[in-house]
Amino acid sequence: MGRGRERDEQKEIALERIRILFRQAQELAPTDGRAACERVKMARDISLRCNARIPRELKLRFCRKCLAYFTADQVQCRLNSREHRMELKCRGCGHTAYVPYVREKMRGK
Repeated sequence: MGRGRERDEQKEIALERIRILFRQAQELAPTDGRAACERVKMARDISLRCNARIPRELKLRFCRKCLAYFTADQVQCRLNSREHRMELKCRGCGHTAYVPYVREKMRGK
């Protein structure tokens, strides 16, 4: 019966480590983009291994395809008001991620 408690503790430790890695990636991104990408890759690996979700605010900071950490010059952001979504385009690989920005309206549909 204690197994569930152990998994919860592992997830908490994993989330803490993921946040630390993203903090390091943010500090390294302006000077060393490759090291920042490595931190994002390590955080994603921890997430997959421990079955812990990366928080939403951190998911928006990297490209899901090439795992590049976004800085101001690496991402192109566009708001699409008709479809109530934000489009994030990675300038490295060209991948576009669509994020709803009006959650209340999206839930009602």
